[in-house]
Amino acid sequence: MSLRRIRAPAAVLVAVAALMAAVPAAAQEPPPEQPSPEQPAPVPVDPAPLPGEGAEPPVEESPDPNGPLPLVIIDPGHGGRDLGAQGRLPAGTPTGLSARRDRGGRALILEKDVNLDVAVRLDGYLRGRGYPTAMTRTTDRAGGDRPFRSEHADLVARVVAANRAARRHAGRRALFISVHSNSLRRSSRGTETFHFYSAGSEARALARAVQREVVFRLGIPDRGVKKAGFFVLRRTRMPAILVEGAFLSNPDEALLLAREDFRQSLAEGVGAGVERHAAARGAGPGSPPDDRPPRTEPLRIRYRVTAGVFRRRAAALRRAALARQKGFEAVVRRRRTPRNGRRPHYVVTGQFIFLQNAKRQRGQLRRAGLPGRVGSAAPPRRAAARRR
Repeated sequence: MSLRRIRAPAAVLVAVAALMAAVPAAAQEPPPEQPSPEQPAPVPVDPAPLPGEGAEPPVEESPDPNGPLPLVIIDPGHGGRDLGAQGRLPAGTPTGLSARRDRGGRALILEKDVNLDVAVRLDGYLRGRGYPTAMTRTTDRAGGDRPFRSEHADLVARVVAANRAARRHAGRRALFISVHSNSLRRSSRGTETFHFYSAGSEARALARAVQREVVFRLGIPDRGVKKAGFFVLRRTRMPAILVEGAFLSNPDEALLLAREDFRQSLAEGVGAGVERHAAARGAGPGSPPDDRPPRTEPLRIRYRVTAGVFRRRAAALRRAALARQKGFEAVVRRRRTPRNGRRPHYVVTGQFIFLQNAKRQRGQLRRAGLPGRVGSAAPPRRAAARRR
């Protein structure tokens, strides 16, 4: 069998030559431009129904940046029809949040709004320092940015969203922080942080670090690190804590939470606690700027600020009323003087853990025309020792 030589038409040869010339040119084209790591593009999230409908709820994530920094999952508590705690504000109080009113037309501040605002500020703080983050909700809706159906469905959606984000970053550690505002009695004050009853050492250490930094920045009473069985602490698969910033049931702390600078300080305190915790475990550039040594024992109120000392209670009550008119929280307390055994009436405007916060309020009192003074707080009662 003989092979015949095949001759292609001239037009076909010209087309083949043009195609061969175009292949190297395409191979030399630059790849499509990638987003800069300094301004990361958001990770697309496929919409999915709530658990029980076939798939997991979505979670808003930031991209995975550099190094061994842990993924921080931020959970703004409540949302949608779940309002959370409520605080009443004087008419015309600026908040920077959505305007809320009760049926009587009185101004309100809602926990769901405060939690989301603090969580967004915390997210920005951490992302600005290179931490990968995820949020269980980014709008005024339930967990996973879904419509609110029930409290249980909301909590399940948050847990599933957090565990899903952790699986996406299986190569690094994850931390879960739920942001809340407290409510109990009008007289309740301070900040506290919770971890689960049987939490591991990392969750307990994270709670201590966050509590310490938040108290330092806010200057309100330290209620300590506590244990609780909250659903989001029990069902998440990573070290988890829940931060209660301040009390909306307390009129004075409700006014604090209405201030944007206070909410920013709260977010920065939580973020600094995360930084300190990560640095203690060899991740990140180091601890926050201050070089205070780690503290594991509860912080104690050491200083109190007074606006006057009086022998007669009526005079002390008048001074307290004047201080409240000028925007200070003031109460009248009696305390025995060690030298002469007398019990004068003190107009107390604040109690603090750190001296610099006490001095700051003293300066505010003096600028308002009141005689501010910093003294030592009353020592804790020894009732427990007497009972032994």
